[in-house]
Amino acid sequence: MIEKDTMRSGPNTVNDKMFIAEIILKIRETEEHYKTLMFKESLRTGFFEYNNLFHQYRERAQVQSGLHWDLVHRYLTTQVLLLSPICPHISDYVWQNILNNERSILHASWPSTDEPDLSLTKASEYLAEASHCFRLRLKSHMTSGKGKKGETPTAPQPPSHGIGWVAKTFPKWQSIILTTMHDMYKKNKSLPDNKELSKALGSAPSLKKYMKKVMPFVQAVRERMDKFGESALKDTIEFDERSILEENMDYLQATLDLEGIELKWTEECENERTQEEVVPGEPYLTFFNATCLQLELINPQPHTGLFQAILPVYENDNLAAILNIHEDNIS
Repeated sequence: MIEKDTMRSGPNTVNDKMFIAEIILKIRETEEHYKTLMFKESLRTGFFEYNNLFHQYRERAQVQSGLHWDLVHRYLTTQVLLLSPICPHISDYVWQNILNNERSILHASWPSTDEPDLSLTKASEYLAEASHCFRLRLKSHMTSGKGKKGETPTAPQPPSHGIGWVAKTFPKWQSIILTTMHDMYKKNKSLPDNKELSKALGSAPSLKKYMKKVMPFVQAVRERMDKFGESALKDTIEFDERSILEENMDYLQATLDLEGIELKWTEECENERTQEEVVPGEPYLTFFNATCLQLELINPQPHTGLFQAILPVYENDNLAAILNIHEDNIS
């Protein structure tokens, strides 16, 4: 269990602000479910999803600046209040005996909230989705290819570093499609069928070169609309995705077990496919092994548990980085 003395105080980081925005949103959703007597939905948003938000916050914060005590206390307090309408006895016990409130929870008010910053909640969803895609990408990278007949394929060597490619804008032909689809959506309050879209897009001279890619992209946008709504038709996103990734670089490196990740714009990439397929809100990660100095450590002392460790030392590594990152290499 993490003690209060091990947590920090003071100004909020970007992660703190994302967590605050998310719990405010869940408090409001839970309140609406209670008002309409939808108790199953209240439990979903006010306990399961609320609990998941804290675990996500803890996972990100512990590898960076640490948990903020004010936010942890706010989470615990509001969590008990959200459960009190359907678990009054347990909530009251926790309220008085664990959270050390003198009066019963029956005298407590419902958590007050400000308007949630939806750009921060979307930034948090973006980080969760990006880290998930990066892990899948790493798993794919580490999958052994088919070896020659009669030979056992060798497992690829785990990468040491990665390059995160971030797109400033959509490729021009995709921006034209998004603008056209958005205009038609605003006019009709819904997207027309693919036949009408194909007719409208087929008349655009600048899309002639990309006609084979047009309708597959349209279908991909339709699928993104099911998840993100009208915002999927915009050719920009509501937050600075590069700054979100930079702010959470320690978390990304830890969850992928990489020594370092360098962020670059797609316009710097020589691979045309990367330039075409990486779009705002959907970063891409490539992996490689950097040159390093292999430092072999051997314990020669008799009558002790002997161990041997091989520590790769990379450019710009310092003592703290070596001790923190390579602890698991000791065998």
